[in-house]
Amino acid sequence: MPNLPLDDATVTEAIRLIESAGPLEDQSILRQVARSAEPAPAPLVQRARLLGERLGLAQRLARARDLAPLVLMALAALMVLTGLGLAGTVVDAQARRINVFAALAGLLGLHLATLLFWLLALLLPGDRRGGALAGRLWLGLTARAALGRGREGAALLEAGVRLLERARLLPWVLGFASHALWVIGFAAALAGLLAALAFRRYTLGWETTLLDPTRFASAVHALAWLPGQLGFPVPDAALVRAAGDPSAGPDAAGQAVLAWWLVGCVVVYGLLPRLLCALACVLVWRLRRHRLQPDFGDAAYRQVQARIDALAPAQVVDADGAPAAGALPAAAVGAEGGPVLLGFELDPATPWPPAGLPADLGVLASDGGAASRAAAVGQIAARQPRQLVVACQAGASPDRGTERLLRELLPLAGGLHLWLAGHDTATAAERARWARWLHDTGLGAVVPCHDDLSDALAANGRADTTFSAADTARRP
Repeated sequence: MPNLPLDDATVTEAIRLIESAGPLEDQSILRQVARSAEPAPAPLVQRARLLGERLGLAQRLARARDLAPLVLMALAALMVLTGLGLAGTVVDAQARRINVFAALAGLLGLHLATLLFWLLALLLPGDRRGGALAGRLWLGLTARAALGRGREGAALLEAGVRLLERARLLPWVLGFASHALWVIGFAAALAGLLAALAFRRYTLGWETTLLDPTRFASAVHALAWLPGQLGFPVPDAALVRAAGDPSAGPDAAGQAVLAWWLVGCVVVYGLLPRLLCALACVLVWRLRRHRLQPDFGDAAYRQVQARIDALAPAQVVDADGAPAAGALPAAAVGAEGGPVLLGFELDPATPWPPAGLPADLGVLASDGGAASRAAAVGQIAARQPRQLVVACQAGASPDRGTERLLRELLPLAGGLHLWLAGHDTATAAERARWARWLHDTGLGAVVPCHDDLSDALAANGRADTTFSAADTARRP
């Protein structure tokens, strides 16, 4: 079947998880689904959809879809405040001095650690739920607000997570939420940093007590290379040395170069990586979202499908095996063999052969199986009887197998008659059902129907009239 919509896939998997603790009452739903006669796994999805409506799963999912963007916006607002706070921590408003390395560590430290954690979660096998802390926070808050704490909410959350894991999309979905929040946070931090540097005069430099100053100078040059490729200014060696001397700092032009260097590092090593990772998550989602399907090969799904198949209506698989009604074979010309009585699919309690039969009457029996039926037809074809009586149980229901047998026997005998064995224990309606069936199949004009075996044996040739149900019901 075509790929399921995400809601149907989630509800189907959630129903499976709910039923892992015990089956749900679904008899009426199973009967309704079985009548649809759709190929698997469509009945499983239809059953899950109906059960989900009863449990309110669809409403919970709709609520989660509506609340997820709102939760993300609330977290984004928190990230804006965090970004402005980070910008404030790197700017010493009283001393009007900024330590550029301390500023970079404050702005980029946590970002780089969490980004590395997410990348490792993509590469390492095992649990893929880690690596996107902000994304996990967003997912958890959305689930708590929209899905609730009951078994249905927990099943929906677990179903969504399992589908994402099976499609290898979970770290990408959580990663997108995390990267989007970091992009917003860096945008806010950059806005606050630029506002502070644009409207106030600050002294930018670097200081160290334990480390080698030349290493700081090398680090400034190394960090400046990539922003320089994007057009940000690169401080020269003299400017870097001057920035490390608190008593003789750079002039105003040098301070501007250091300020733009700091902004460039935040953009290149903070904002851009998160933006590119968010775009990568969107691309992977578009490529893999068709994989968000339940595993219908799971034993639980197979068991439910077997229950549905057991309730499905029987289908005729040999509809073309019998000739069309009215296309009756001609009688066997010159059939002069002795009369034959064939018992077909009789009740085991019915005495067979009946007592008091004529000495020249051949007696056969078939239980309806392919082998016994073929043997009986073969013997009748060899005898070419002038008269053939087929005995069927009066209380049974005529079916396609009986029709096919009668049509096979018509060209093998001079006359064919039907005897309703056990008519004394059958109701008038049951006997009338046979007459109606002969009429509906077109056999009533050539196969007379009898309640008494003596009448069937005494008759000669084929019927030239059609017996109605009322005629049969009026027989003694």
